[in-house]
Amino acid sequence: MERFFVSVLGGALSFLIGGWGLLLTVLLVFNVLDFVTGMAANWGTISSKRGYQGIIKKGMMWVWIVVANLIYLVLLDQGFTVGQIIPDAVVILFILNEIVSLGENSAKLGLDMPGPVKRALEIFDNHEKEGESK
Repeated sequence: MERFFVSVLGGALSFLIGGWGLLLTVLLVFNVLDFVTGMAANWGTISSKRGYQGIIKKGMMWVWIVVANLIYLVLLDQGFTVGQIIPDAVVILFILNEIVSLGENSAKLGLDMPGPVKRALEIFDNHEKEGESK
């Protein structure tokens, strides 16, 4: 009976995210790496509330992947042949977001980063702060 429920759950999850591929594997690995490096970078100031918020943010990434896949399926059903680009684009954007976050965590940990990477993180950070002030 347990196998039945695991199979149903796995099938439903696979349908919702559009099947498992390389992009989702990369995103999952980056999710884990970002969470672990975030904990290391903020050691001593870690709180369970911030940890739960981080997990919820990671979960919301996966919710948006489900939403993108369902939009793709609706468009496909209506005869639009946009391909897998919608869910793939969403996953790629989240991968890029995780890369930026990994860079920020690395900088907090004191890793000497190459100049272009430092500059890119500064630009992103400045752009993010400008968006918060509006």
